[in-house]
Amino acid sequence: MLLEAGEIGFGASGRNTGFVVPSFVGGIGPGDVARRLGPDRAERLSRFVGGSAEVLYALVRRHAIDCAPEQTGWLQPAHTDETLRLVEERVRQWSTLGQPVALLDRSEAQRLTGSPIYRGGLIDRSGGQINPLAYVRGLARAAVAAGARIHPRSPAISYERSEGNWQIRSANGVVRAAKAVFATNALVGDLAPDVARTIIPVRPYQVATQPLDEATRQRILPNRQPVADLHRHTFAYRWSPDNRLVTGGLAIVATARAGPRIANGFLARLNRYLPDLPPLEPAFVWNGVIATTPSFLPEVWEIAPGLYAPIACNGRGVAIATAMGRALAGFLLREEGAALPVALGRPSPRAAHRLLSYGPSLWLGWNQLRDWRDDMWSERH
Repeated sequence: MLLEAGEIGFGASGRNTGFVVPSFVGGIGPGDVARRLGPDRAERLSRFVGGSAEVLYALVRRHAIDCAPEQTGWLQPAHTDETLRLVEERVRQWSTLGQPVALLDRSEAQRLTGSPIYRGGLIDRSGGQINPLAYVRGLARAAVAAGARIHPRSPAISYERSEGNWQIRSANGVVRAAKAVFATNALVGDLAPDVARTIIPVRPYQVATQPLDEATRQRILPNRQPVADLHRHTFAYRWSPDNRLVTGGLAIVATARAGPRIANGFLARLNRYLPDLPPLEPAFVWNGVIATTPSFLPEVWEIAPGLYAPIACNGRGVAIATAMGRALAGFLLREEGAALPVALGRPSPRAAHRLLSYGPSLWLGWNQLRDWRDDMWSERH
């Protein structure tokens, strides 16, 4: 049974950009995970993350989900010599794990991205893109067809242990269950304070342009592979099914009235890195909240016996959260051979969490300055 606080897809599940990326967040590769977790645990987690796109597209095919799926691969291009060396090492590491990756030279990276700023890049052919809202609604229909019960507009209000079960009180009634999962990521609110004070919420904005002409579509991402590069403030863009460029990122000052200003800033970045675009209009602008963990890795926390909170996003939630849902289901049902890709942990509330929540904005300002410096150096060399 699912107690949905709003409508299916209201949160990050429906508002993300639809990138299907079977990889860790930009600055982390399998080698970094091995140094943190040790070789055995790291290999299990890396293989899990690397296979996450295949899990998603298999679900789409199995349940005939009409979500504009395009498994064209995804691109991680490098804009400096330093990031090119990083990409080369990432290709080596992922190849060792059997991931379908390849190294792109300068000309191929520029041809596939449509941008002259890149010196090479990585392509992972298992990734791609989807319409995320259509995808999550399709998953909900498949779940109902399999016997699940979904209750929209039924936010959980409180929970307590009672006679060996969890008793969860919602706005529309009470549910009793031996096991329960907070499938909320960043939108946990006050329901699980330890979880809320452990994650760092990040508030990205997205903008979609007007539909663009055929000539532009043949020049920019001609094979329709989404891009998420290695700028510190990641430059990411893709084509929507109706031929709009979709891009976005973080904002230093994000207020209710800041949407148009932020959107124009992202369109300016498109024009800077993708020259000779036609005049761009911000046809749609939206925002949301994603959850980052202290490790920037997927985690599953056991709040109490039988009460769990998986946090699998860190900006890579479409593929990884899908795969984590399948793994968590097998674990909860004690299916033979089922195991989580991470060790069960516990949330670690931060004493100065309110101050830490300002961290992404402070980080962004500093790193935008560093990106600007790197861009200036690259243009001269």
